[in-house]
Amino acid sequence: MELSREALEGAFEYSVEVLRELIRIPTVSPQGDHYGEAAELLARELEGLGFSVEVLRVPREYQEAKCKNAGANPRYIVLGRRGEGRRLHFNGHYDVVPGGQGWSVTDPFNPVIKDGRLYGRGAIDMKGGIAATLGAFKALKDAGAEPGVALEAAFVPDEEIGGECGTGYLLEVIEPPDYLILPEPSGLDHPWHGHKGAVWVKVRVRGLNAHASMPWLGSNAFLKAARLALGIQEAITARFPGRRTRYRVKPEDAAYPTAAIGGVAAVPGGGKTNQIPGEFYFTIDRRLIPEESVEEALEELKGIVRWAAVSAGLPQGDYSVEVEHTMPPAINDPGELYEALRRGASKAGVGIGEPVVCPGGLDMRYYTVRGVKSISYGPRGELAHAPDEYIELDELRKLVAIYAYTIQELGSLA
Repeated sequence: MELSREALEGAFEYSVEVLRELIRIPTVSPQGDHYGEAAELLARELEGLGFSVEVLRVPREYQEAKCKNAGANPRYIVLGRRGEGRRLHFNGHYDVVPGGQGWSVTDPFNPVIKDGRLYGRGAIDMKGGIAATLGAFKALKDAGAEPGVALEAAFVPDEEIGGECGTGYLLEVIEPPDYLILPEPSGLDHPWHGHKGAVWVKVRVRGLNAHASMPWLGSNAFLKAARLALGIQEAITARFPGRRTRYRVKPEDAAYPTAAIGGVAAVPGGGKTNQIPGEFYFTIDRRLIPEESVEEALEELKGIVRWAAVSAGLPQGDYSVEVEHTMPPAINDPGELYEALRRGASKAGVGIGEPVVCPGGLDMRYYTVRGVKSISYGPRGELAHAPDEYIELDELRKLVAIYAYTIQELGSLA
């Protein structure tokens, strides 16, 4: 059955209201505030759309053992199912980064519509994608259209801190679906069929505390760390430009490995102006292209630190490397899922290009390692995590239609 303009417009208006309600709930990670409130809202909306719904609470012992970045608040996963057959699974994370400073249009958790945009934290990353997903389900339901595939929706926490207590736990307790759509902010021009990986380390450098009036009695850990960091940057600058992924990546600069040094840099416990620091640390965020593995990248990074330490005259006992977080890259061939998305977007008046690799990280990796045909596709993402985050309402309208048409197209192909 064809989707009428009236059904799609009604579904869009419904999505706007759902998005406003979601933004008002400050589901900030890592602490996990208000997760239960968001889960109740999402479960209620899915039930109203004819889905059978479970709300899964991540076991406390699992959370304590495997989710080291998560706060103590409980984690909830909303899982909705409808229909039989091959399973098309939408995954959206309802957690957001803190609101932060610099907002000028509204407060982060007070949604406002202005000049065709809906402002608020999570508008694009990724409560907007969740709202568009629910809108697509509503459009199909109101039109009495059979999707042709079994529909699933998983609304999860903690993607912003690695996903171990969200999608990571979910895929330990359910069978992997056949297809996945992640409504992450890719932009409407290109879907993502993979993402880069990450290795985060903390480099600690040890010296000797002393009073600043007598610096010769100490050993300045900050100056040692500065020499070490410059050596690491020198090695990275020499090595990484010669490596380029064979896959398409947008933007082009993201087609290479990268390493960002000093995102966090400090004296442990806080320093004082009148004290020679006896210890200093800085972080390195190493991003992997799809051809690299976490193990290889970590071993190389440790080797670079050793080389830079020797060049800086640092004995082995004066520094250490601590691994804080790892995320493997992901890549897959989405096959007929991409074809369904391309046709669905065309019906909605949007032309999309070939899939590309996301320069950041996604929960997609939990699915691709299990053989799930996966695509990420959503609104423009330049303002994700930034002040005055907003979604263009016209993009939200298009996404509702694209997701609804894609469901139908996949049903005809699957």
